[in-house]
Amino acid sequence: MIDQIRQHYPELLRGYRMTIVLTLAAMTLSVALGGVLALARTSESRPLRIMATAYVEWFRNTPLLVQLFFLFFALPRLPRFDLPVIGEVTWLLSPFEAALIGLTMYTTAYTTEALRSGLLSIDRGQTEAARALGLTYMQTRVHVVVPQAFRIAIPLLTSIFSALFRNTAVVSAIGVTELLGAADRIQQQNFQTFELFTVAGVLYLSLTLPLAYASARLERRVARATA
Repeated sequence: MIDQIRQHYPELLRGYRMTIVLTLAAMTLSVALGGVLALARTSESRPLRIMATAYVEWFRNTPLLVQLFFLFFALPRLPRFDLPVIGEVTWLLSPFEAALIGLTMYTTAYTTEALRSGLLSIDRGQTEAARALGLTYMQTRVHVVVPQAFRIAIPLLTSIFSALFRNTAVVSAIGVTELLGAADRIQQQNFQTFELFTVAGVLYLSLTLPLAYASARLERRVARATA
């Protein structure tokens, strides 16, 4: 096994790097989009609540692999069209683009719910006090409610980050060479299946175990702070 690692570690390392890049990029975008959707889910506007809820339910209740196949295989079937300045617009995505968009859209559904639970946990009296002091509805949400809600949601977001890291393995199905894709490509050449998938599993554990530990500690700390 050691010889296999020495021989193929550059390719495995490139796959591991791609896994981390996809995870960080998709998580950053998901938190930003999830924040907007969480505000929509808890807004006073019924149409906004309905649209945000429809998004969350759609992406949470369809498999990630189906969403990726739709983006990569089905979307390019839509007709092309011309725009006056941009020119011809197609729906064709590269494997990396489809992977990043798919992971982001899927994970956003979960970050939305994590942030929404944080928003709902803020005492309504704080909102009324901020409004009584002269803050507008938006100022109250941005400066008073959102910072506290984000802190409360951090343990859940850490768990979602860990799940996203594991979910990146699915994107090898559309040709992205992340960690699992790299291990699979190498084993097809030398048939060292046991060694390579063992190494891939250890590399996944190297990040998910510390994240699980950190998530548990953060959850206990937030529980003590809000008790």
